[in-house]
Amino acid sequence: MVGKYDIEVYNNKAHYFLTVKRNITILQGDSASGKTELIRLIGEYEANGNSSGITIKCEKKCTVLTNVDWELRLASLNQSIVFIDETASFLKGKKFAEMVRGSDNYFVIVSRDDLALLPYSVEEIYGLKNVSDSSKYKSYKKVYNEMYKLYNLADVAGKVEPEVVITEDSNSGYECYKHIYGDKCETAGGKSKVYECIRQSDKDSILSIVDGAAFGADVGKVMRYLTLTGKKCVLYAPESFEYLLLKAGIIEVPKAVLEETYNYADSSKYLSWEEYYTDYIVQNTQKTVFRYGKTKLNENYTAPKIIDKIKNVMPEQIL
Repeated sequence: MVGKYDIEVYNNKAHYFLTVKRNITILQGDSASGKTELIRLIGEYEANGNSSGITIKCEKKCTVLTNVDWELRLASLNQSIVFIDETASFLKGKKFAEMVRGSDNYFVIVSRDDLALLPYSVEEIYGLKNVSDSSKYKSYKKVYNEMYKLYNLADVAGKVEPEVVITEDSNSGYECYKHIYGDKCETAGGKSKVYECIRQSDKDSILSIVDGAAFGADVGKVMRYLTLTGKKCVLYAPESFEYLLLKAGIIEVPKAVLEETYNYADSSKYLSWEEYYTDYIVQNTQKTVFRYGKTKLNENYTAPKIIDKIKNVMPEQIL
């Protein structure tokens, strides 16, 4: 499944707007913020249709997956947007994670917990906020619930002068960042180890670079720790290292591939956009001097002019 989809769900009491563009979207937030009510409305519409008094507007079928025969139901679904409440017992299980891989559905998951087995993006974690719009719907006085990004890591305020740069990547990405940051750079050895590296570091100022397209399950723990301790650390989360290479213009890339990735990264083939960008650069550099390998960086990427191109697409505050 590919594409970007607007979803509108409403009755005479509540009105929800959501936009989904990746295979996994996470909805978080405190109790009474409307998350469970959204799931209930979709489920009631499924059961009773228009007689429910609920309207759903979306190009794709919206459905709710519950504990009842969930494996059989999920196996039968295709080209659908599947909503799952955090009360679903299968949500954190290995079987569910396995069935998400290769599925041509999109998933909207309500969960206040981090879902470690699912590689979802830091850009697709949302809360629900209420926006009064009585001027538009005076007779109904509806309350609108729309999504807002829970973690916005793209903007770095002020110049960052780190004593250490911790990278999630231990292979090609790490080699490149080593050329940019020199001896300051060290690898965490994987996304699940970034938190411990930040926690154990004795440096006063830290920059951590992670692949945002798959770091969603880990970002909450990191941000909560930084908030609690006040430790000075900037988390820079581009989609992936391969995304930076493509954005840098080292090879010719159609603009839409980077700006409208949702139209290309088929969920039945790629579990995350990180996988899509990696596959794209591997396939499109095979017969060039910039042949890309994820485990070891082609030395042509370390040429001064190429390093400068990569730095030009990174925030100047962290360079």
